[in-house]
Amino acid sequence: MESTNNSDASVLPVAARATLDLFASVCDRAAEVVRANTNWSASGLRSGQYAIDLDVDDVCVQPLHGAGFDVLSEESGLQQQGEELGRDVVVVDPLDGSSNASLGLPWCATAMCLVSDGVPTVAMVSNLATGDRYTAVRGCGAEQNGRTILVGPQSSLSESIIAVNGLPPEHWGWQQFRALGAAALDIAAVARGGFGGYVDTTKDSHGVWDYLASVLILEEAGGCAVDALGRNLTVLDHLERRTPVAASSESLLSELIAARMRKGL
Repeated sequence: MESTNNSDASVLPVAARATLDLFASVCDRAAEVVRANTNWSASGLRSGQYAIDLDVDDVCVQPLHGAGFDVLSEESGLQQQGEELGRDVVVVDPLDGSSNASLGLPWCATAMCLVSDGVPTVAMVSNLATGDRYTAVRGCGAEQNGRTILVGPQSSLSESIIAVNGLPPEHWGWQQFRALGAAALDIAAVARGGFGGYVDTTKDSHGVWDYLASVLILEEAGGCAVDALGRNLTVLDHLERRTPVAASSESLLSELIAARMRKGL
């Protein structure tokens, strides 16, 4: 559910506010690039990558790196300021939901998460089609378009609409499910009280950029998320993959993990 009161942005730490301002400017530029794009061809560099992915990557990585951050991007990998990884790394998915964008579907996003000393601290997920923007600062709550958000009341699988990645082999006992094709926005929708949860029905198909920003937003909104195989979700390796499961409550999260195991996933 969503709070009826505007949160007081002035309570945020100065550094966090500056980081969110930077993230906002990056998202604005990313949205401009996507709106102006007319070329939805493949990049030719790797499977599943569009030429637009690289264009958006350029406008994301350059200002983040210019602000002094190391950057881990889905499209261009790890770019460090020095020889060793710094204490502050921004994980960025320049265009999550590229295929949706190519089809004109309004479910695509830029997602960024600042990881400081290995801990996710500041996050933003911006729907590039609608302008809806989700943010969180560790310990300060989560917002959608400047208004405080909380997860919904769903506590059981049978009463929940679940967002999924992949094709579920059969009915899992949920009320309904949706496969929308952009994990960052799917998990953010759990945080704002929409979906009851999110589950990856495949194995290890997500890079950290796909989910990390939204997981921080979800946790600050009162929800929870884990890797289905029990590993740390915060990983700063471009080659590592995870299997995220997220929910509005611990009980629903447990049901999702148990259902996934029963299906042999």
